[in-house]
Amino acid sequence: MKNFLKKAGAFFRRELKTLIMSVVFSVIIWFAVSIQVFPNETDHIDGIKVTAEPTVFMQQEHLTVTDFNKEISIQIQGKRYVIGTLKAEDFIASLDLSGINSPGEHTVNVDVNKVQASSDYEIITGGLTAIVNIERTVTKEIPLEVNTGNLVIDDALKIQEEEITLSAETVKISGEESLVNSVAKAVIEPFSNGVLTETTRLSGNVRLYDRNGAKIENPALEYAADNYSVTIPLYRVKTLPLNVSLSCPSNFDSSSLKYTIYPKEITIAAPADDMSIENLERIDVGEIDLTDITSRDLQGGIKLTIALAEGYKNLSNIGIAQINFEDTDSYGKRDFSVSTENFTVLNGDPTFDYSLITSQLDITAVGPSDLLYRLSSDDITGTVNLLGTPAEVGVKNLTVTLRIAGQSLTSAWINGDYKVDVSIKKKNIESD
Repeated sequence: MKNFLKKAGAFFRRELKTLIMSVVFSVIIWFAVSIQVFPNETDHIDGIKVTAEPTVFMQQEHLTVTDFNKEISIQIQGKRYVIGTLKAEDFIASLDLSGINSPGEHTVNVDVNKVQASSDYEIITGGLTAIVNIERTVTKEIPLEVNTGNLVIDDALKIQEEEITLSAETVKISGEESLVNSVAKAVIEPFSNGVLTETTRLSGNVRLYDRNGAKIENPALEYAADNYSVTIPLYRVKTLPLNVSLSCPSNFDSSSLKYTIYPKEITIAAPADDMSIENLERIDVGEIDLTDITSRDLQGGIKLTIALAEGYKNLSNIGIAQINFEDTDSYGKRDFSVSTENFTVLNGDPTFDYSLITSQLDITAVGPSDLLYRLSSDDITGTVNLLGTPAEVGVKNLTVTLRIAGQSLTSAWINGDYKVDVSIKKKNIESD
């Protein structure tokens, strides 16, 4: 056995070259026979890239392809020696979009061609289709908001949100229609590193949010995100009660006429650098002259405008104060014809004589009904004050101040303005 192996080994060493040449020639012969007997073969190519070129119509209508299968596989048939050398890069595939005329999901044909023309093989796969999604590209302007939640404000101040001003009112967003429609709001996020103590202009960027409040960060949306600014107005804020004054006749008991004001208080604001607001204790809405008040006013109340000093703002946004009088169901009015015999003329020039030409006035008194009906014309007196009136011969129509006499009648008053004619004559002074 040992000798046999030695002899076999020696044989292979002597004939190695012959053996190798025999194998090579056998392969060549097999390859040649295969080409002659089996000249063609079938194979498949994977990973061929697919392109989607919008048509002119699609471009005019702002239609774009948003989703489709980006690769396909095909079968080919041809010369064996050619088939084995082909790759995906030797083919081009494109979507036939000629039938697209609206957004939505569409099924389209896929055209496949050779990069280099060759008659040594053919593409035997046919009828390829693909599902594509078509979106319309739109542009939309969205109102800008401001996020002030991250700003740090001095404790004594507040931001007046409705007074914030922006460098732009809207932001223009472009992209696929569904994507643009997903944007619910556009918010400027201002930058600030410290505590704000006065009205300040800040830079900021725009961020987009959907309806759920989630931030949208999609590069397919086109918009200007940077280079915005906002002015943050700061004010000192204070809530103060409202006050009204009553102008009453000298003998009128003002405590007998009770009233309430609505609203009882309002909130006002002054610029951050205006410290005068700290000294205010109330807001005066005006004065009510009792002589102007009728029984109807008592029943329905009186409205007064709430006016503030320049620079102040009414944050409560209530511009009218309603004055409602209490326990007025028993109040009424009564008309009287009052003789002027007991009227007094005061502060006249002593070198002139003054006499009343008007003998009677028809006046209206307002007050508790039971009190009015105990009242007589003799309880009403009048005074003509000539202070400041030039002493001139003639007749002057002058204002008379009327009052209800008696301590028990201090909860009623005369309604309206009244005048009387006064005759003025020079006194005759006899010489000694």
